[in-house]
Amino acid sequence: MSIADRIFEDGIMEDENSRTDLNFGDRYYRGDDEQYCYNKTEDKFETINERNEKMGRMKEEFMQMRMQEQEDEYEKDYFEYEKTRNEEEERYVDEAEHERNEIIDAMYDVAQQPSINQLNNKKMKKVESTIEVKETKEETLKRLFLANGLVKEDVYKDKRGFVIITRTGIDKIVSKQNITVAYEPVVMEKDWVVMRATASMQVGHKSKEVRNMMSFGEASDSNLMGGGKKFPVAMAEKRAMSRVVLKVAGFYEQGVFGQDEIVD
Repeated sequence: MSIADRIFEDGIMEDENSRTDLNFGDRYYRGDDEQYCYNKTEDKFETINERNEKMGRMKEEFMQMRMQEQEDEYEKDYFEYEKTRNEEEERYVDEAEHERNEIIDAMYDVAQQPSINQLNNKKMKKVESTIEVKETKEETLKRLFLANGLVKEDVYKDKRGFVIITRTGIDKIVSKQNITVAYEPVVMEKDWVVMRATASMQVGHKSKEVRNMMSFGEASDSNLMGGGKKFPVAMAEKRAMSRVVLKVAGFYEQGVFGQDEIVD
């Protein structure tokens, strides 16, 4: 027999309806000093204060559980975000490296084949007048690449699309072509330096013709990064040298730039 049944038989509740309501827990009776309510789950009566304390604990436990679920969900979402971002960064680096290697490999592949002019000269060897076929950009770059002794490490493709020759590559061109460069300061101010560079190069092995070029290099806080800001004169000189050497050697007209003149 339940406590509710015993209370009814003892006459604590007034009628059958009251007992039925009591079993569902929405009725209470008043004792000598306390008000009691029936806990159907545990089949017992408890004071109103005990019920309120129990409800408060249940609410607090529920809120803590919800907060923990939200934290777990946030950590899961953040982990997925970091994983996706890292995968995208790795994919971008791999694609850029793959594209760079394809360009340089293509230059080497073309270098192993005779140029159009070489084939044309062989076919027309016994003909007094021959028709010269213009080189493509790829063939021109290949010829310049080999003529100046450049290797893969001397060339890379910038993320913006153009080809860059490193500082060591510039020095190789100067040495290979015996280029002489002269410098002259144009502007020497605290926050702005401009250098003029003039280059001379002999055209052909047997020809006495000399090709001359002139260019400028500039340096300021707005176009220097890191430690380069401490040496604006040296940076202006490097940029002037890169530009004038690439111009006189024929690289500039093919859209090739020097590493020192690129500002990220």
